[in-house]
Amino acid sequence: MDLFLVKHKLERDFPLVQEATLPHPQRAAVMVMLYPKPKKIHVLMTQRALHLQYHAGEMCFPGGVFEEQDGNLLATALRETEEELAIQVEPKNVLGRLPIVNTRLGFEITPFVAVLPSAPEYERAEEEVGEVLEIPFTSLLATQQKDVGSKPSEEGVVYWFKHHRIWGASAKILKQISHLGMH
Repeated sequence: MDLFLVKHKLERDFPLVQEATLPHPQRAAVMVMLYPKPKKIHVLMTQRALHLQYHAGEMCFPGGVFEEQDGNLLATALRETEEELAIQVEPKNVLGRLPIVNTRLGFEITPFVAVLPSAPEYERAEEEVGEVLEIPFTSLLATQQKDVGSKPSEEGVVYWFKHHRIWGASAKILKQISHLGMH
């Protein structure tokens, strides 16, 4: 997968549109960070802390629910990334907004994709993040399998990194991104 090609397709097919967002308890945004790390593209994902009430232990991208003071969903993704990982993503590195992903619990997740010049330094917020994983992106995409737990009417997929199962909304987002790297 070529980062130049990903950048080009994001800017062309999924341009960054910032628009005011109306508050809604199930509207959320996440930040997908792609970056080079010795000769391979990596993606940063987190495993949610095990003590959390919702989605404990699940693999995800940094992000969370829209708050009225954010003004728009990009601000939500940037704020949550800083809160969870102490990473300040520069807006100029956010190159695209992917289509909304709907979850089985009724959340509308807007994924933003940032292409960073190098691996970010991070400090996880222990109350929210159990583990931070820097995953070789092409290797991760190669693990795609049909999610046998999904409904027959859905085309659910699952990915694996070591013992971590990536499914649901995060897998849907990865599947969207995988199409960016195809010619």
